Amino acid sequence: MKDSFGSELRKVRKSKKMTLQELSDRSDLSISFLSQIERGLRTLTFTSLNKIADALEVDVNFFFGNSNSNVKKQVIQEGINSEVFSYTSLAGQISHPDFIPAIIELKSNESQQVPYQHAGQEFVYVLTGQLEVELDGRKETLYENESIHIDSSIAHHWYNGTNEVTKILLVSSSKK
Repeated sequence: MKDSFGSELRKVRKSKKMTLQELSDRSDLSISFLSQIERGLRTLTFTSLNKIADALEVDVNFFFGNSNSNVKKQVIQEGINSEVFSYTSLAGQISHPDFIPAIIELKSNESQQVPYQHAGQEFVYVLTGQLEVELDGRKETLYENESIHIDSSIAHHWYNGTNEVTKILLVSSSKK
């Protein structure tokens, strides 16, 4: 993952006059973990990225430099590439979008064990590989060309439990 993400995170946190303790309380992530991310010393999971964005009350795409102009076409730029996942935003530069599309590659055996809930909805389409989905305690496996539409207010998580890379298209509704 780029060190610039950590510095951008610190900049956003400080602009909101939020301490690491407050971010920790809101995101349910430890202060030491957040500090290491800000200094570029720690790998971030997709779930942690979402928790941080929620705690800061910004869309995940905020960290990728999308401006608030009404541009009709978006050139895809490199997103986050960590040891456990890569995230490429497909969002245009539209102010307050209704949905956020992204391509996510989950490396082999990437797993976030703690179910997560947040405002909005998620549509997940498996491009390659297979994806394990747990929704409200119920487990299901999605294979290539299968999808699921999730009410994100219900506790859920999805992960790659295989030895191969899983690539998905994620479309999530923006937080209002």
